[in-house]
Amino acid sequence: MEVGQREFGDLRLPDDEGARGRRDEQHPVDPDPRHLPPHGALSALSARLPRVRVDVTEAEPPDVFTALDTGRLDLVIAVDFAATPPHTDRRYVRTDLLTDILDVALPPDHHLAHADRVALRDLATDPWLVGDPRSCCGAVTRSVSAAAGFTPDIRHAVNDWSALTALVEAGTGVALVPRLLHPLHRTLHLRPTTGEPPSRNIFAAVRTGSESDAVLDAVLEELRTAAGRRSGAA
Repeated sequence: MEVGQREFGDLRLPDDEGARGRRDEQHPVDPDPRHLPPHGALSALSARLPRVRVDVTEAEPPDVFTALDTGRLDLVIAVDFAATPPHTDRRYVRTDLLTDILDVALPPDHHLAHADRVALRDLATDPWLVGDPRSCCGAVTRSVSAAAGFTPDIRHAVNDWSALTALVEAGTGVALVPRLLHPLHRTLHLRPTTGEPPSRNIFAAVRTGSESDAVLDAVLEELRTAAGRRSGAA
């Protein structure tokens, strides 16, 4: 499935499958799941388990992990940031899926729009577009900017990638855009950064003890396969 920040939801088995009635797969954030790692997983699962129904749900941490705790969800795909549980949290079994690099999105008339690479510090005086500070996208941009030695001048805070990139194309500012989203925005001027590229870690989590469930095991296997294809294509 592909995210950036939304979750992907429910797997329901018919009663005669003899398994629990519901499986939820959540992936915190991209507007178009066709281009997220889960998309390939969903297609493969449809062929592999044709009697399993997949419903998609959108949610943000920490609420999505509360839903996992209570059994309303059975599997979550999320991005590591301050609101997600630490790696040491024994309530969950984690599966790292891929590292998604972030590139700089620039307006067409920006003076660095055709540069081979862009130093983030060179954008310190530009207006910025970011996600809500409570979301992973907003948190990642803020932390990356701080690491580069500046506080971004935030003009717009939106969690919808289509809206954010449309604002960039309109010339209202610059932004960091996950590489997973590149197929959605072919007209954007996207440039890699200099030095170590900023990135987000995408992982799947299930409740500890449920990882041996046959359906969840199949979901995780297909997620790993789909994520591997995305990583190889990056």
